[in-house]
Amino acid sequence: MSSRLAKQSLDLLLKSKNTEKRKWESEEPKRVTLPTTKNGIKKIKYEIRYGRQQRAKARQVSKEKKANPLVALYKEEEAMDETLERNLKILRTQRLKASETEKQARVELVKLNKAISTDVAKKTSR
Repeated sequence: MSSRLAKQSLDLLLKSKNTEKRKWESEEPKRVTLPTTKNGIKKIKYEIRYGRQQRAKARQVSKEKKANPLVALYKEEEAMDETLERNLKILRTQRLKASETEKQARVELVKLNKAISTDVAKKTSR
């Protein structure tokens, strides 16, 4: 009796309730179609154009939140020091040069001063 029960239970277990063979879905991705409305197309175009930038920015923000704030502070101070050094180097190497009109005005001023000084010397020598 027990062998007959075991045989029946095995038959029931092995026999599937669904007689149709199971159809496996293909692994190929389904083709994406655009929505029929104008607004849907606009949304998709907007997402294509700006979505990548927004996702990249969100990733960067999340990285910054996880990062050590002291490292960011050190980097900022280092960048400020580098710009200060560069600005000082530029100021040292580039002298302020006079324009042509300033040079001419200086020459005229020197000539005028010489003339005045010679006049004053002549008047005092008399």
